[in-house]
Amino acid sequence: MKKLLSNILNLEKNDKTMLLLIFTTMANIIIAIAKFIFAFTIPSLWFFVNAGFLAVLSISRFFSIRAYGIRRGIDDENLKKELGYKNYLHNGILLIILGVMYFSVSVYMYYKGTNTLMHEYLTYLVALNAFWQVGWSIHGMVKYKRKSSPILKAVKITNFANALTSIVLTQVVLLDTFASEYDLAVVNGYTGMVVSLMIVIMGLYMIINIRSVLEER
Repeated sequence: MKKLLSNILNLEKNDKTMLLLIFTTMANIIIAIAKFIFAFTIPSLWFFVNAGFLAVLSISRFFSIRAYGIRRGIDDENLKKELGYKNYLHNGILLIILGVMYFSVSVYMYYKGTNTLMHEYLTYLVALNAFWQVGWSIHGMVKYKRKSSPILKAVKITNFANALTSIVLTQVVLLDTFASEYDLAVVNGYTGMVVSLMIVIMGLYMIINIRSVLEER
């Protein structure tokens, strides 16, 4: 145990970050499963969409972790960069696809409305999870803004995208539980559409950014 702890402490900063991402990804998968269960027991389309969004990004993160592991075993710096840029590009494309799908769901919910009624304690738990994800994603983006590999940067951006969808879910749950007198379909629908556009913009930013980097090489 002491040897394992010593090896972890002696890892490089990016390697420590990636090790932490492995554990957080496993936690995210557990959260996604819990949200799928809520989606079918409440039932709630928003929970289902949020769980699916988190599950897809968690799978994408596993591919990023795998790419980072392969990258460590490559000596050629050009091949390392190519692998990192490719992973970054794929994550950007994935965000655009997910953003468009999330926008479609938001438009549907704008017209059909939501009915995500939960016990207030579960509502607070959903809100706590959303604020934790937002805080964690912002912390990662600020702390490792300039010194990370493209793979880690891609993971941090997709983390922030997932945090945004968690905020939407929290709003839906809070309003459906405590504010039934308002036109919730309009409010939740608009919020979902705004977040969708933000996610698409992040994906476009990633694609444009990586293409400009490749053109400079």
